[in-house]
Amino acid sequence: MRKYLKILLVLMVGCLILPASLAQAYQNPQTLSNEWETYGSGDPYILKFKGDYYLYVSTKDSETGIKAWSSPDLVNWTYAGLVATDPVTKGAYAPEVIYWNGYFYMYTSPGGNGHYVLRSESPTGPFTVQTPNKGLSIDGHVFIDDDGQWYFYRAEHGQMVAHPMSDPYTFGAGHQTGASIGGGWTEGATVIKRNGKYYMTYTGNHVHSPAYRIDYAVSSNPLTGFEPASKQNPVVLSTEGPMIGLGHNGLVTGPDLDSLYMFYHNWKGYTPEGWPIRSINMDRVVWNGDKMLVLGPTATSQPDPDMPDFHDRFNRTAIGSNWYNVNGGHWGIYNQELMWQDSMGSTAAHKQITNAATDANYTAEFHMKQMNRGTSASPRYGATFSYVNEDNYGVAMLSELHNRLEVNFVVDGVSQGWVYASLPSGFDYSKWHSIRVEKSGNEFRIYVDQMLKIVQSANLGGGQVGYLTEDTHADFAYVAFSNKVDGSNAWDAYKPVPGKVEAVHYMSGGEGIAYHDTTANNLGGEYRKDAVDIRVNPEGGYNVGWNQSGEWLKYKVNVASTGAYDVTFRMATTMDGVQIRLWDGTTDLTGIVQIPNTGGWDEWRSITVKGIPLTQGLRELRVEFVTGEADFASMEFQHHASVPHLTDNFDGSKSGDWKQWEGSWSVSGGLYHSAGGTFAKATIGNDHWADYTVEADIRMNEGGGDSGIIVRGTNPANGLELGQGNADFMQGYYAYIKTDGVYLGKQNYNWSPLTGVNLALSTGTWHKMKVVVQGTNIKVYVGDMNVPKIDYNDYSETAFTHGKAGLRTAHQSTSFDNFTVYP
Repeated sequence: MRKYLKILLVLMVGCLILPASLAQAYQNPQTLSNEWETYGSGDPYILKFKGDYYLYVSTKDSETGIKAWSSPDLVNWTYAGLVATDPVTKGAYAPEVIYWNGYFYMYTSPGGNGHYVLRSESPTGPFTVQTPNKGLSIDGHVFIDDDGQWYFYRAEHGQMVAHPMSDPYTFGAGHQTGASIGGGWTEGATVIKRNGKYYMTYTGNHVHSPAYRIDYAVSSNPLTGFEPASKQNPVVLSTEGPMIGLGHNGLVTGPDLDSLYMFYHNWKGYTPEGWPIRSINMDRVVWNGDKMLVLGPTATSQPDPDMPDFHDRFNRTAIGSNWYNVNGGHWGIYNQELMWQDSMGSTAAHKQITNAATDANYTAEFHMKQMNRGTSASPRYGATFSYVNEDNYGVAMLSELHNRLEVNFVVDGVSQGWVYASLPSGFDYSKWHSIRVEKSGNEFRIYVDQMLKIVQSANLGGGQVGYLTEDTHADFAYVAFSNKVDGSNAWDAYKPVPGKVEAVHYMSGGEGIAYHDTTANNLGGEYRKDAVDIRVNPEGGYNVGWNQSGEWLKYKVNVASTGAYDVTFRMATTMDGVQIRLWDGTTDLTGIVQIPNTGGWDEWRSITVKGIPLTQGLRELRVEFVTGEADFASMEFQHHASVPHLTDNFDGSKSGDWKQWEGSWSVSGGLYHSAGGTFAKATIGNDHWADYTVEADIRMNEGGGDSGIIVRGTNPANGLELGQGNADFMQGYYAYIKTDGVYLGKQNYNWSPLTGVNLALSTGTWHKMKVVVQGTNIKVYVGDMNVPKIDYNDYSETAFTHGKAGLRTAHQSTSFDNFTVYP
């Protein structure tokens, strides 16, 4: 959690030096008050209700009860106590809570033995058991679709399983979703809906493994057809260092109403009883089109989540001067927690309007419940938005009489006509409900309880927001708006460095501040509404195109530490002599960077510039297009590390700086031996090495299987432990020999063969092998050290640019000697 300086002078100086957002920063992993002793907080789930957040975590196996915390901002958490104490909550795994129609439903799997459903009238309990054991495996998650249909997701070996639900307690037949962690154990699903598509995040393989990780998949159906996002997965992974075993996530909308945050846990070891010790973590999720990207995992200070541009919790005794009344009514404040209006018998629209006004594009959120309704033809209550005056505004209102949402826009004094959307059967208007309004351009999207109900266009700009009633006594709670919509929070978010920055996520501010563009309009017409030219990228999402000489784009980043970094630009051009440059203020970070002719506007290449100096903290970096024209997709920063000259002749009796991950390795007779029988790998060096050469002498001691060299390896883990049986627990390249040839492939917690050549290679004979990695080019030499057997360019967006070296075998007894790495 935050650490505050106690010396006033130091605090004052810090505030003068640092941007305000750095003074409010969180850091992973996070510790909660009153966590389970020696157990921590695992499997975090966050519920948002009326502007507040509620966090639930797994219960220690030997303990009974479920703990919860509350927060107004996702950072400052207050312990809410045990919210459930029934004996069935002993060792309650992964409790998740969903609000519906006045009740909070909790789904949990005590000790992993089936599922129970509990219910409460408050997010902080008490939750009481409502069902017998419903069976089904762990990690239940509920998603409610726009039509009010419920779905239950649970873990299973192979892939996540989904069940349609007929009510909060009843699960239908299971459906194989297709969302899978490499065919192994898959758990911890979370489902959200965005632009008509269903996104599922999920975790595998074993909670005790450093390689526990998060993937996501996408479908047009909530039950089936989920396709893993192979070009982004894993989206969260770290197997070495202070943060390992990252997984079991939840997703929640941030306080600014537009940002999305992923909560997950990291694994810190075992309790004395052998149970996992875990802590919670939080990182921002951003979007580029349909691509979901997690800005993490981070373990350094990050700016706190943004708050809305306006919000009101009514935590006072009078309505106050920040609101004004239109058309009367009898209004007041109750218990310093809500605003009410109880005048009935008139069809007049009684309104309370905020003085604060939105920008042209915004997101707004409202909360309300009906206390009583009159006898007129149309008693209703709800929210107004884009309010300028009585001739220009929009309204979204709930009607118990007709069981529907009713929306209308008035433009220049003319009603645009009421539009209606039915609400689910049994919708209880006496309970709290939410209305959410997303405005982008002239399009308004209206949600009720997170269900998208109406999409309507109207020629209205921004304006004030407020509450209104017609012949209805209603209560109104938390209201907020943010001048962000459709994920535009990503533009001014400080992206963590090291990390990846999407080209389309340049900051806001317009011409001369956020960018310079020589054309007045967006030539591609996509994604953003300013003059920067953006088009669809065939590799996914969008990219900035038509970048001309003299144009530039500015990006907000949060640099973890002062030092040297490597930056990799993803570019495409049909021109020779294209040049770019990266700036931090008036400091030229890179000098002129030559961008090669890639052969086509859809032929992308990754160009790495090494050893640029960056300063710790919140920075604004500027990408300048100096000469020529190029399209720009992204830039990715990594720590820079010089490659030493490293030699190991294995003359001792131990393996020195090598780390063995699987198999049986030994040093004897001046050789490094892998016993074979299964797959095995050993690594050495630094994750931040970029371009280097590796040489080794290799002797295959038996037929079958393969042996070779790892280059640019990161996130290695033991794929044999805990019954996982996965040969590809690493990210990087593997160049190898078999008795029939020389081959190259890529591991990314799966296997992708890249290329190979036929060549007769005998067992029991020494074969000299050399692998050279330079930029995105990989050369593999066997025998002849002058002419490569393989000369391969990995131009894909998933190319690996940095990582350590190593050795690997698969079902092959092998001896290695004369291992060398040099720049």
